[in-house]
Amino acid sequence: MSGEGAHALAGLMAGGVPRLSGIELPAPEPGPVARALSADAPADGEPQFDPATTADIQGNVIPGFNKDHQRFLFLRIEDVEGARAWLTWLAPRLSTMQEVLDFRREFRRERLRTGATEPTTSATWVAFALSGPAVAKLLGDEALDAMSDEAFRQGLAARSTYLGDPADPTRTGHRAHWRVGGDESEADFLVTVAADSAADAESEASVILEEGARNGVSVLFAQAGENLPGNLGGHEHFGFKDGVSQPGVRGVTADGELLAPRYLDSRDPHARLFGKAGQPLVWPGQFVLGMPRQDPADPLVPAADDGVFPDWARLGSYLVCRRLAQDVPAFWDFAAAASAEYGTDPVHFASLMVGRWPSGAPVSRAPERDDLDLAGDEFAHNHFQFDDDTKAWTPVRRLVEGGYRGDEHPNARADVFGDVCPMAGHIRKVNPRDSGTDFGAPADTMLRLMLRRGIPYGPVLAGVTDPSPELVAAERGLVFVAHMASIEDQFEFVTRRWVNSAVQPNAGGHDPVIGQADVHGDRGRSFDVRTPSGEAKRFVLDREWVMPTGGGYFFAPAISAVSGHLATGAEGPGPVRPPG
Repeated sequence: MSGEGAHALAGLMAGGVPRLSGIELPAPEPGPVARALSADAPADGEPQFDPATTADIQGNVIPGFNKDHQRFLFLRIEDVEGARAWLTWLAPRLSTMQEVLDFRREFRRERLRTGATEPTTSATWVAFALSGPAVAKLLGDEALDAMSDEAFRQGLAARSTYLGDPADPTRTGHRAHWRVGGDESEADFLVTVAADSAADAESEASVILEEGARNGVSVLFAQAGENLPGNLGGHEHFGFKDGVSQPGVRGVTADGELLAPRYLDSRDPHARLFGKAGQPLVWPGQFVLGMPRQDPADPLVPAADDGVFPDWARLGSYLVCRRLAQDVPAFWDFAAAASAEYGTDPVHFASLMVGRWPSGAPVSRAPERDDLDLAGDEFAHNHFQFDDDTKAWTPVRRLVEGGYRGDEHPNARADVFGDVCPMAGHIRKVNPRDSGTDFGAPADTMLRLMLRRGIPYGPVLAGVTDPSPELVAAERGLVFVAHMASIEDQFEFVTRRWVNSAVQPNAGGHDPVIGQADVHGDRGRSFDVRTPSGEAKRFVLDREWVMPTGGGYFFAPAISAVSGHLATGAEGPGPVRPPG
């Protein structure tokens, strides 16, 4: 690594982000939604999640595991009848939506009260998903044909070059070199184990693998995912805070708990659109089949569900898993060289490529330098727009009375031309927010959002002073996992149409972090950064520092479908159109 790049990488997150603490929020009272909301955060018309539903949807779909230690088990069916017995055994071990909601609700209150980064109680959770070939093996080819998502039916390997992955088999990143999920190594099942300790994750994974081996389910590949240590917790290997921007899922449980708590006062004009400031509320059908979906014309009302799927797939969710290797030295060497050319420092230039500083503070609200206080304010660090001035927001009464001092950080200014956050900045590429795009008005962006559940793998290099050659050369990256209702319209749309394009959703170059381009073998990419004088300066990306090394397209069914249709082989009714 170059001196400047190595120095910048070693110094990342030397100081920790101060977290909010001393905030007391009342627990929701059982009963009607209005009582639970204290009458100052509107939720009229929220979809209802009854106890049967929250006991059936898998917990890593909603609300997500978010554990420090995870194990991804890529499995293959060797014996169909044995696999059915294994599914019968596995189903009771799968973690429900309600189970995870209960745990995370208590930890959320604890975190706001004390600033804790770790829960005081522990839990081990398990999730299951299956691929298209597994659907055909367990239920028959007609059952797979009934799944309307063509991307799922074809699988990730077949769609690889469609996503911009290398088409040349001799290139790194071509599916021929994948660790799992390539032409000859496609997994039937993906089991995710998540725990608060590595030992608990390993123990549960071992039990699952041993039971599988006894029932004709073999392991193709196992990948450990680990939250990075110390001040880099929650960051990815380039050193940037990850997963800051997640949509809020609309809905309320039987006990009156909102899936996405509302923190904007009802008098705020955005109170019906956002949970936290900057966290858009999305109808659950964008992530779970058979639920109310997003209407691009009016985000406040659900759209008629136009999805077609077999009855057994109701309350399930498509899952994209990509094992992405990260070349950390190459990223920071580029940032160092480009920053010298641009006239700034490597951390600032790298932050322009991402759209956030390493702490997670958005460059839109902190244009000149990282702002650790903003980064630690979970009610403010996602509150910004791109095309318009960002207005102040009003917290709900219970949040102010609970101890929140309010969003006192500088607001973002209108940035239509990308003077502050480049048009090709990663977070602007994947989520244009209030910007109109090549595909329509800003509301269309709501249709493209996903529930991301990724975690890093491999030894950390960021923050390490004078690393050994062996550490520098070690493999590291991100296990990208995301849930959605349509692989084609969400993951593939964002990847193909925006991330990999130099002119979409708006002109300004390719996504410099994860973008790929493969046109007749030419993998050239570039992006523009505007200078203080307003001129666009183009930077050519000399190499790729994120490269696919495996994964798959999967479907995470409802738990009742695992123990029912899938374990028994009863396909059930054919394709149905769910009610709106």
